[in-house]
Amino acid sequence: MDQNEYVAKITQLEEQHQFELSKVSHEIRNPVTLINSFLQLIVSQHPEIANFEYWDKVVDNMDFLKSLLNEISNYNNSRKLHTEEVNIHHFLESIISDLNVSLNSRHITIALKKETALPPLPIDVTKMKEAVLNLLRNSCEAIQENGTVEVLISCDGNDVFIRVKDDGPGIPEEYMDTLFTPFVTHKRDGTGLGLAIVKNVITAHNGSILVESNLTSGTVFTITLPI
Repeated sequence: MDQNEYVAKITQLEEQHQFELSKVSHEIRNPVTLINSFLQLIVSQHPEIANFEYWDKVVDNMDFLKSLLNEISNYNNSRKLHTEEVNIHHFLESIISDLNVSLNSRHITIALKKETALPPLPIDVTKMKEAVLNLLRNSCEAIQENGTVEVLISCDGNDVFIRVKDDGPGIPEEYMDTLFTPFVTHKRDGTGLGLAIVKNVITAHNGSILVESNLTSGTVFTITLPI
């Protein structure tokens, strides 16, 4: 099998995988939507059921299931891009400004710093925003409260670099190899899809993402995107 045949086969397998994942997600979503509607109907007609000992657990798990299905859909579609040239500094500034408002109560601050001049960058705005939000939320969750996340952007003439640094407790060495593996999570309520989505989006932009972590000084994710 030559190189072209190999690439074609891999592409075919990826498309088949995406189709099967979409099919499964779609089939599960239908009964989940119905069950959720019935739950809302039940509590509207019998409000006293909200006081039932396990009602909140039922609702919480239904919300988690809906969130999981949304993340599966996002993961499955994360490589389909519609790009446009954007000012990457303004793009990140807008995301961080909105996110900082929600972090005030946890005393976490995200600081953005432009280290060099930056050219317009061709990105899928929706997909890249999703990836950046996932990465920033991941860093903020690592801190939990009372800390800082730094976002540093620079360009060397060929690539744009986005570094996300947190001063959290760091990632244990044994977790590093599976950090971007779909459905593998070390968080209590995690889905294992957040960082997998980030990697898919970055890869689809012909970029790369690396991580360095230290248990005493925190974690740095470095995104490299070609101009």
